[in-house]
Amino acid sequence: MPTAKLTPAYEKRLRDKLEAISKGIEFDPLSNCEPAGMPRWMAEPFLREWVVTPQQTYLITEQQNEIRRVYTDGRGHPSAEDAYPLWEGDSIGFWDGDKLVIHTSQMRAGQYQRTQPYYTEQVETVEIWHKSAPDTMSVDIWAYDPPALAEPWYTKQVYKKLSNPDNSLRIRYWDCGENQNNTVTKTDQGSSDFSHFTFTDKAGKK
Repeated sequence: MPTAKLTPAYEKRLRDKLEAISKGIEFDPLSNCEPAGMPRWMAEPFLREWVVTPQQTYLITEQQNEIRRVYTDGRGHPSAEDAYPLWEGDSIGFWDGDKLVIHTSQMRAGQYQRTQPYYTEQVETVEIWHKSAPDTMSVDIWAYDPPALAEPWYTKQVYKKLSNPDNSLRIRYWDCGENQNNTVTKTDQGSSDFSHFTFTDKAGKK
């Protein structure tokens, strides 16, 4: 079980999900080629890079090229009239010495990971990014979500710099819809199944 302290309704929702998974019934929204979204963005794999400019910082992950823009030019979040849920939310931040402090709101409802709790559209996060070693980026994260969390949930993510002596690493764009074997449907039981799954050799023989 995760360390999050959930409200009764979301505690039950998580336990129901875990029970279904234990029976082999599971459907991840990523199977629909949806972005992971924030805050799930923090824990997804694949390559990442950070681009720092005077007024914005870009946090980029290779998975479907999900890019978070963090505005550090002093602006606030959009007004309530102009705000609406976004895959990556709306992020504003500031530099505290060599630490980047970020506040994110306006995120779409989702789940932190397959076996972890759900979050609502009221979720907000505070992150503190800093370089904890020459090859290590660490981020402390606090999630606030009154409908789902009985108290703020603290977690920590650590990212390691990869060795790249031949400069061969690249952030590539990929989309799960490019592979015909990634066409996934949701069964009547609520689990995942592949549509038109095929194995074809280079000669085109099945």
